[in-house]
Amino acid sequence: MPPATAASRLLPLEADVERALGAFFDARLWLAAAPDDTTARRPFEDSLFTLGVLMAEPGTYAAVREAVQYAEG
Repeated sequence: MPPATAASRLLPLEADVERALGAFFDARLWLAAAPDDTTARRPFEDSLFTLGVLMAEPGTYAAVREAVQYAEG
């Protein structure tokens, strides 16, 4: 099967991407404020997973980058 191109995959709703980005940035701030807090790590990892699924990107950096670009238009 050939690799998916941007034109051949479904795009997520922009509202879902914006919600997931908001959760990511909130969780990142919480984790930065309390790096040893294990309860802060879970929402951070969950938000990264959600962005990866929404943007169809396996890597976290690429998923966040794609989500930001998609939300900005």
